[in-house]
Amino acid sequence: MKYLVLLSLLLLTACTNTQLHLVTKGYSKSEVAALKTSLSEQFEGEKIDVVLSEIAIPANFPNATLALNPTYNQPEIIARLDNWLVANGHKTSQEFRFSEGNHYYSKAHLGLYLRKPGTERQVDLPPYLRTQYCDVADGTLALNKDGQAVLEYELIGDGSDKIDTLSGRWFFADNHLTVDFKNLRQTFKLAKEEKQTHLGPRPADVYNPTKQLAQKHILNCEFLIIYMN
Repeated sequence: MKYLVLLSLLLLTACTNTQLHLVTKGYSKSEVAALKTSLSEQFEGEKIDVVLSEIAIPANFPNATLALNPTYNQPEIIARLDNWLVANGHKTSQEFRFSEGNHYYSKAHLGLYLRKPGTERQVDLPPYLRTQYCDVADGTLALNKDGQAVLEYELIGDGSDKIDTLSGRWFFADNHLTVDFKNLRQTFKLAKEEKQTHLGPRPADVYNPTKQLAQKHILNCEFLIIYMN
């Protein structure tokens, strides 16, 4: 089975309160919690809920970015957010209203994207990688922001339809992704390639295994994400 991995789309539907989605890069857990608390206090008493979103910040977004619906028309909220940004060491925000990076917001919802100054060159790993050309298994590798790695895979041809799961840790350095599942460790080297799709060739991040393991042959497969845009 072939998988085409699409860049994640954020489609936010209406709810009672406005939701301000905080997306961060380069901040520690404690720093993110402090930012969320500070934002919540900024809008205390108003119908604005601050929630954390575990998505990657598009590379073309400045360090402080607001993603909005084109119809959003509450300049006083934007002004208060810009004041908060300056107080927290950022420049005022740049606005994106037309789904740049495939990040869509409906009605009064907002996306606030904060990249910690000095972390601009850090590689943003996608939240999921998948196999596509593997002979032994179909698998999905989740790379959570907190460093947790979860591999779910189904062996090809065994007829069991059983999905196995491995949990461990991941880290990325010098263009290499390492996953550590207790007694199993594999390192993948990142390569920028083109892959054929039904829409023609598309750019892809391909993670190629650097060694062959005697156990868990799924970890000998390449994992990738194809960017369809």
